[in-house]
Amino acid sequence: MKIKGLTPVLLILLAVLFFTGHIYFLAEPLANFMNSAGSILGGPDAIGWSIILLTVIVRLLLLPIMLHQSRNMTIQQEKMRLLQPQLRRVQEAQKTASTQEEKMLASQAMMTVYRENNVSLLGGMNFAVLIVQWPIFSGLYGAINPHVISNYKSLAWATTQMTEIKQAAFFGISLSEKSLVIAILTGVVYFVQSYLSIIGVPEETRKQMKQMMFMMPIMMFFMTYMTNAGVGLYFFVGALVMIIQTLIINAWRPRLRKGVEASFTVNDVVEDALAGKIETPQATGGFAKMMQDAQAKQGEQGAGPKDITDQVSEKDTSKQSNRERNAGKQKRN
Repeated sequence: MKIKGLTPVLLILLAVLFFTGHIYFLAEPLANFMNSAGSILGGPDAIGWSIILLTVIVRLLLLPIMLHQSRNMTIQQEKMRLLQPQLRRVQEAQKTASTQEEKMLASQAMMTVYRENNVSLLGGMNFAVLIVQWPIFSGLYGAINPHVISNYKSLAWATTQMTEIKQAAFFGISLSEKSLVIAILTGVVYFVQSYLSIIGVPEETRKQMKQMMFMMPIMMFFMTYMTNAGVGLYFFVGALVMIIQTLIINAWRPRLRKGVEASFTVNDVVEDALAGKIETPQATGGFAKMMQDAQAKQGEQGAGPKDITDQVSEKDTSKQSNRERNAGKQKRN
């Protein structure tokens, strides 16, 4: 399901929509959906329930892609578990490195171990799903608060929606305003999802993931609080769906682990990498080239300033050569 180069293309399209002012192009369809679904559902909380229905539909459509992505991430985590002996050897080399060359080789060795074993540092993560949802976030925000759209006064649906949405609430929470309650609930649900995601993960990988276990809920709390309660409700219900997705992956993990152990062949390259016997391939992507250039500059800086005795010798040699040339000119004159 992963199309090579899809994420950069989607990111460019998103940037174009943002800078051209068309990021809210889904506002009208989503406003019509909320009004139609709300009229069918009925009741004072109808608009809120329509947002929940929208979230469930979007998440169900994306669920196969997200499960595929989670499966790939789980496989990469299990491969990293089998590479831990080599990675621990690299960490020991980083601690005991005394020369700049040894430090450079140790810093590159970890990348070499991953590369030679065809393991992705991102763990199979794909940002396309998040990018695809961004116009939905923006469209939902614009549908609830049409005044953010530059020409909203000329849009018939926007003026009607502004009149109706002022009275729209979900269990007493105004959907057009910020909601601390929904922000807190979203943060809590994301924390539960993050906690469930580290169950069954190898111990070494779990240590790295614990930071994200706290970062993601905090980030989602602020994101939810900064927007209106309608978009916050979308985030909250989306997090509930993610919990279901995580439970499916946790049940799937033992089977995936057995598959990796049966099919993955570990290439023990750590000693050759630390000895500099494995040549780093030339970077092809822009980001990879930038990282290689940064490492090269770091190596040059780590080499330290040129020996002052050499600099003095060069200056003395230069002065002596100048004196000899001037003496030669005087003799000829």
